[in-house]
Amino acid sequence: MLKRWLLISFIGIALLLLIAACAQTEEAPESAPADAQALIQDRCSGCHTADRVFNADYDREGWVEVFDDMIDKGAEVSPEEKEIMIDWLVARE
Repeated sequence: MLKRWLLISFIGIALLLLIAACAQTEEAPESAPADAQALIQDRCSGCHTADRVFNADYDREGWVEVFDDMIDKGAEVSPEEKEIMIDWLVARE
């Protein structure tokens, strides 16, 4: 009887672990736009309005040049943040 309960408990724990492992997902893609928009507002609005960025229409190469120019002028943007913002700006077209 004890062996049976131990086996049932072990199987139950294994199933719970399996369910928990399957439930873990990466960050939802729909949260990325909000994060990118907030990042643009935070990093770009110190010198000009964020609308200036949102209304601009560049391809990837154009945005890379714009961001590199702004970084050269003192914008505090990490390489990772730059990629997040450029990816979002290019994808919204």
